[in-house]
Amino acid sequence: MLMKDVNRGSKEERAAAFRHNRRMRGHLPVCMLRWAASCSVAVLLTAYFETLGGGAATSGTPSVFVLLAAACATFIACGVCVLLTTAYVYFYLVHHDF
Repeated sequence: MLMKDVNRGSKEERAAAFRHNRRMRGHLPVCMLRWAASCSVAVLLTAYFETLGGGAATSGTPSVFVLLAAACATFIACGVCVLLTTAYVYFYLVHHDF
């Protein structure tokens, strides 16, 4: 496990867990780069599947490519949330002491 829970244990155990998390914060930018790369690929796949699907569906049921584009766009939305949360945790660990 990369990060430890700082909400459990005595005050000394929580302080030790926070110090551990501060030491491990260097792994977070690498994680953010991986998520950014994954989101970039998902953006390309979304555009590709949307062109294959013909843009907007004219019939009652959307094509499989429109559904794939929607799935990729959903992944992008979740990935951006992960990126923002990870960035917040990184900057918190950099600028705050226990």
